[in-house]
Amino acid sequence: MNRDEILISIEEALAALESKRTHLLQEVNAVERELAEQKSRHASIVNENTPIYKLPNELLVIILTTSHQLTSRARYPFTVLASHVSSRWRQVVLATPFLWNDIDLDVRPLGHTRGRTLQRLSAHLTRSDPCHLDISLSFGLTEEVAPYLELISAHSKRWRRLSIVARSERVNDINMFLRPATTPALEHLSLHIGTPQDGLLSPRVAYRHVCPQIMLAGAPSLSFVRLAGLALGNMHPPSNVISTLHLDGWTRHYMTHDQFKTIFEGLPSLVNLSMNQLCIHHPRDPLAITAPIRLPLLRSLRIRGPCAPPHRLLGLLRLPALESLSLLNMETFDSDTIPTLQILSLDSCAFGETEILNLFAAFPAVVYLGFDESVQDIYEMLCPMSDDLDTLIPWPSLQSLAVRALQTIDVDPLCAMISKRAESGKPLATLSLDRRSRHVLKSNAKHQHRMKWLEEKLRVDKAVSEEVWPAGLEYDDPHDFLE
Repeated sequence: MNRDEILISIEEALAALESKRTHLLQEVNAVERELAEQKSRHASIVNENTPIYKLPNELLVIILTTSHQLTSRARYPFTVLASHVSSRWRQVVLATPFLWNDIDLDVRPLGHTRGRTLQRLSAHLTRSDPCHLDISLSFGLTEEVAPYLELISAHSKRWRRLSIVARSERVNDINMFLRPATTPALEHLSLHIGTPQDGLLSPRVAYRHVCPQIMLAGAPSLSFVRLAGLALGNMHPPSNVISTLHLDGWTRHYMTHDQFKTIFEGLPSLVNLSMNQLCIHHPRDPLAITAPIRLPLLRSLRIRGPCAPPHRLLGLLRLPALESLSLLNMETFDSDTIPTLQILSLDSCAFGETEILNLFAAFPAVVYLGFDESVQDIYEMLCPMSDDLDTLIPWPSLQSLAVRALQTIDVDPLCAMISKRAESGKPLATLSLDRRSRHVLKSNAKHQHRMKWLEEKLRVDKAVSEEVWPAGLEYDDPHDFLE
């Protein structure tokens, strides 16, 4: 056999082997597919024999819904985790609208450019039908807000809570979608537009005199509104039934007294008011008389600085029903007497003796006092002021104390104050301590006996580090005082 014949023979053998290998690989792939199918069937039957698989779908839905509520802000979406358990769970998850109506999306540049975030939003909107929608969209570094707002606008009749955080100043884009929105079920609206500025700067520009309206068709259920940054002064929602209002100025602009008054004249149902970095300019004419604004239903007020001095803000308002006041980041305080106030909370308020005396005079009927380590003189000043215990006991109605971030140096003054008030006949009934305060008492060998002593003197409760505002809010509000 010559060389050419040998070459042809080898080529034919190679072709035959290649064909045989291809055939064998096809058989292997077929076996692999059949094996995977049989494994899937086997796993399905094994799962069906487990106790949890015997639960009816209705009970499984209740379990999944409850678990979803407990993990609403987990790292991975609960719907994805539950869908990976088994095929039956996936079917139940996809067929349960209540697992999809809570939409919390952080729109990041990479997810936006690849379209993944928009696809996820679309899936939530489709699978949640016909449930009400709780939507939170945070755009961060992403400037393109229109595609997302256009998608959710088609479902505006189902909105129950809507929160938008947009660092880019796309006021017109957001206005364009909110202005015609029909929102019969909307209860909660939170809008953060723009980037916060340094609170130490004094604003030089006034808010617009005419604020564009949004939701022109009305929002008959809208009770909670937050307007922060550029949303304040550029977006005006229907306000006739609003009971909770946050005005977050971020010190970008100042507000005239007439603008301030106009806001509250349209809020007949206001019960809770929060003002953050809100600067109010009084008339320049010293002879001009500014009539106070009467808010007859307001029961809870929160003021956070830097902003107009508290005595000016409080001087602009008449609050015959005010029960609760929270002050944050304040350095000075003064006010006329408000005899109805019973709950006072102080956070990061570096008040000295003068300010604390002003608090005593302004709020004589305080029953509950909460404060942190910033109010260093409070323990000594809550003690009886002299041996005449009948007339010089600060806040004689005080029953409950909530201490946050207790310092080691303040343990003895706290206990001394509690003891002296008890001896004076005006004892405290309850002391609430947050986790940090409890750690100070338990970890320091010098003060370990103090916890037992406190528990013998009064009831000691656990307190959370950050209280919900307004009190009684029944859902998570992650955008409160967003930085």
